[in-house]
Amino acid sequence: MAFSGCGRRERLTRADAARAEGVLLRGNGQDPDSLDPHLATLVSAGNVLFNVFEGLVRFHAETLEPEPAMAESWEISEDGLEAVFQLREARWSNGDPVRASDFVFAWRRMLHPDLAAAYAYMLYPLANAREVNTGELPPDALGVEAVDERTLRVTLHRPVPYLLSLLAHWTWFPLHEESLANLGAVTDRTVLWTRPETMVVNGPFRLKTWRPERELVLERNEQYWDADSVRLNGAVFLPYSDPTTEERAFRSGGLHVTYTLPRQRLNHYRDQDGGVLRIDLNLESVGWVVNVRRPDLDRVDMRRALSLALDRGAIAERVLGGTREPAFSHVPPGTGGHRLEGGLREDLAEAKALLEGIGFSEERPVRELEMILPNRADWVRVAEVMREQWARAGIPVVINSMERSTYFARRREGAFDLCFLGWVGDYPDPTTFLSLWLSDAGNNLSGWSSGEYDALLDASARNPDARAQILRDAETLLLEELPVIPLVFGASLYLLDPTVQGWHTNLLNHHPLRAVWFQE
Repeated sequence: MAFSGCGRRERLTRADAARAEGVLLRGNGQDPDSLDPHLATLVSAGNVLFNVFEGLVRFHAETLEPEPAMAESWEISEDGLEAVFQLREARWSNGDPVRASDFVFAWRRMLHPDLAAAYAYMLYPLANAREVNTGELPPDALGVEAVDERTLRVTLHRPVPYLLSLLAHWTWFPLHEESLANLGAVTDRTVLWTRPETMVVNGPFRLKTWRPERELVLERNEQYWDADSVRLNGAVFLPYSDPTTEERAFRSGGLHVTYTLPRQRLNHYRDQDGGVLRIDLNLESVGWVVNVRRPDLDRVDMRRALSLALDRGAIAERVLGGTREPAFSHVPPGTGGHRLEGGLREDLAEAKALLEGIGFSEERPVRELEMILPNRADWVRVAEVMREQWARAGIPVVINSMERSTYFARRREGAFDLCFLGWVGDYPDPTTFLSLWLSDAGNNLSGWSSGEYDALLDASARNPDARAQILRDAETLLLEELPVIPLVFGASLYLLDPTVQGWHTNLLNHHPLRAVWFQE
């Protein structure tokens, strides 16, 4: 499209045309793995789900404080074991009322053993949740009850200080039972009910079209209870596996906001900012999962040697352009007030000594370890520098970067020695990182299991006065055992069109589109 004026023609870009229609063009990294809130695990999926569904509470767009959503009020018992939520008058996108029973159905489904949801452990604070998930108890034993159409009673097996923040996560969203039942999708994870024509939602937007690996389009949901406050008419989520291609699309007018930015373009935008460069600290811990089921890696001194041999500061500065902080703990400092004294050390000589102490030598060298990761240029370069650092300790490593679907399949199968992990917190509390390593956590990829660690996390919920210290003890144990080797903490590096308003910096990198609009 073009228009003329004063003898010259100017091209109207896709971003210009979308802005005029009130539609945001957003880079979204990789394509969502699923739009089923019970099967989705990727940040890219969450970016969509937070805009098409809404739970009992939601995060404030700027402060991240939990605020009323489907629930307009609630009361939590003095002992912290029961919460009663009063639902507002709200409707699904097909016009049906949102009922308390929709939450009961959804939570029972999430924990059904046949569904095998990786994120099922997020609901374990509910009474009998673990037993329901393992099949030891029937679904109706779960600690949730629809007292009437608009009253939901929730019973916990232990107090959860961060309950309201937890309830804002997509795993706790309600589902429209009738639409899933009609398709046979209640416990069959292979049934694709998340098509535009069958996906019934209760959030500010609804799915219009989804062409995998091309684009996912949302449109306004006029049935949303707070539709009058939503200023965008829609959004297009565009997957980009290559940050360079995404940056080029932004520069040529194909995006309003990118998912990331290639490091080689960082100084360009720093020098010629123009107000588009964003570097936002966020709640992310990046590291490498160690498969403790593999030979040699089942020995804690081997894992400690891997950690000791690293120079995280050099990686953060040389490879990542100083945009991220080196990580000497797993939980980002300050998460929910959590801060660990001490933490990991780096000492090449000690790493070599540990390897020698467990029998490795020139005559009996360490076997070659395989690192797997998605084919992203920045992280491949990080892996290359890590390989150089480990080689100095006598640890040979081969890097295997691969297409995303292959990477995730290898992760699920445990077919790796070392696996890249960038874990973004689901809520602002240290347990969003620490619960990942519980013995029965669906996202624990390491094979590591510790009864002592599990007991510490359980005790942290039962002892509110000692909670902070117990969580520090749990992280100390994690760093002694090292099923994961922390590397750097998170920062979101991306480009944002200055006309986009309501896009607030926060630690969860949470940007609900109900709060976004374009400057006039």
